[in-house]
Amino acid sequence: MTVIDRKESMIFFVDGPGGTGKTFLYRTILATLRKAGHIAIATATSGIAATLLPGGRTEHSRFKIPLTPNASSTCSVSKQSDLAELIRRATIIIRDEAPMVNRCALESLGRKFKDIMEINLPFGGKVLILGGDFRQVLSVVPKGTMAEMIDACIVKSPLWKNVKALHLKQNMRSINDEEFAEYIQRIGDGNEPFIMDDLIKLPPSMAMQWEGHHSIYNLIDQVFPSLQEHANDARYMVDRTLLTPINDDVEQLNAKIISQFPGDEFTLHSFDEVEGDNNHLYQQEFLNSISPGGLPPHILRLKKGAPIMLLRNIDPKAELCNGTRLICRGCFNNVIDAEILTGQYSGTRVFLPRIPLKTIENVHLPFVMIRRQFPVRLSFALTINKAQG
Repeated sequence: MTVIDRKESMIFFVDGPGGTGKTFLYRTILATLRKAGHIAIATATSGIAATLLPGGRTEHSRFKIPLTPNASSTCSVSKQSDLAELIRRATIIIRDEAPMVNRCALESLGRKFKDIMEINLPFGGKVLILGGDFRQVLSVVPKGTMAEMIDACIVKSPLWKNVKALHLKQNMRSINDEEFAEYIQRIGDGNEPFIMDDLIKLPPSMAMQWEGHHSIYNLIDQVFPSLQEHANDARYMVDRTLLTPINDDVEQLNAKIISQFPGDEFTLHSFDEVEGDNNHLYQQEFLNSISPGGLPPHILRLKKGAPIMLLRNIDPKAELCNGTRLICRGCFNNVIDAEILTGQYSGTRVFLPRIPLKTIENVHLPFVMIRRQFPVRLSFALTINKAQG
């Protein structure tokens, strides 16, 4: 706040383990500055983290950062645009979950800010607050080596030498369970003793005995107790989810839970094609079998009352962003009736259309596939990356 009052420039990094109050801090700063008439831009790398900030957007959506940035890429914001004018007028820019983003994205944003502000200072002299926790999910390099993952980190960026780190240490979320907070901290710092192959032993109170394949259903019952009775309960759905690292596991868990869910099932098929494939070289069956992360499944099975997650930015002003969680209230051939579960628009009813979605470069397909489908997937289970924040 002193830096803002003196009209100086500075880049801060708010470092704190999960639960130390980073989001609370951002919300307080945003409220204080906006009340004083300042313009504050709130962004985050992951969709869920963005919906927790008032007026929050994913940074790729807000600043037009390329989805697969490289060392020379730039954000597609023209100097004459309304967005460029918003950046000029903004007092502060907050970027939550910054360690998740590739450093090339941060550097491309730095170059664009310099260009817009016409000031040769880091980020054009703007006050920037980066936040996150390096113990959590870092930037994903598909099939990357350890060296490539470390090189993609923002600490390896030349901009990092200009960053002032601030540390949050007390875990507010588990203030009544200090033992658990210390245990999580030891894992994050790499101080918890290993058994073998980098595996740690979980306390019995946190683990379930493996008793064959049926244990998966026991886990589902633990996380979603009395599921049949809470089929249309929005609060029940938003308070619980299953987390797993891999997309394939998410699909299997969602398929198991939707089969137990009460009500009539709606089966919605996508139409898939290859961009520029006028000779139809690729069979529909083959295209239907492809299920890259970020695209909805070919066969989308929904039921009234099931939780779903949006996979694209449809209307960011109304918080219909990538990562927004909704509950299905009705299903038709060309539209899904849904209710927003989180954020300031919680409880708002929206209609979601089918849209064409393209695969991106890092999927490593020899062609660009276009899938015409509803941009949603079930969210009983999520990947850890998608739930970050």
